[in-house]
Amino acid sequence: MMMTTSNLATALVQSLKDKRSGDDDSDCPHGVSPFDFKPAAPPASLTQLCQAVAEHLEYGGQVYGLASHCQALSVHPEVSQAFWRLRQLVKSPGVMWLLLADWINRRSPPPQNKLDEQTVSDVLQPHLQCLDPALIDDAGRLFERLLGAYGNDGWTAARLQRLLRSIRSR
Repeated sequence: MMMTTSNLATALVQSLKDKRSGDDDSDCPHGVSPFDFKPAAPPASLTQLCQAVAEHLEYGGQVYGLASHCQALSVHPEVSQAFWRLRQLVKSPGVMWLLLADWINRRSPPPQNKLDEQTVSDVLQPHLQCLDPALIDDAGRLFERLLGAYGNDGWTAARLQRLLRSIRSR
């Protein structure tokens, strides 16, 4: 028998009905269909973004490769907005990632547990020396204005975190 588009669609719908009714649940435990979508990954924290940049550079990666290295990370919309605004000052996505990692590191150094005996500053510094100090300062002010309300470890505003802690302690 030749499979037409109509026959194929009918067979697919019937197999989904069979899965849901429990006729054949070997492939789909607990009635979960292979067509169910998983929720998106939560956005990476500022610390995780900084660590990704530092690890890339520590293992010999170059600034021009930072954008492709970091594209697998789920980026918070506020970071995307900051990059969009930074694009007026910097055209290289890799330099944007470098500037972001520098700002994160300067505001509150992330834990150094993943880097071998080096600090994030030591890894970033040779690359930052190639940039204009005024550009680094301008980018830092931009990041502070757009991302400064958030803590390095999550996307709840730092002020809100302090308020919630004070309420819970009462």
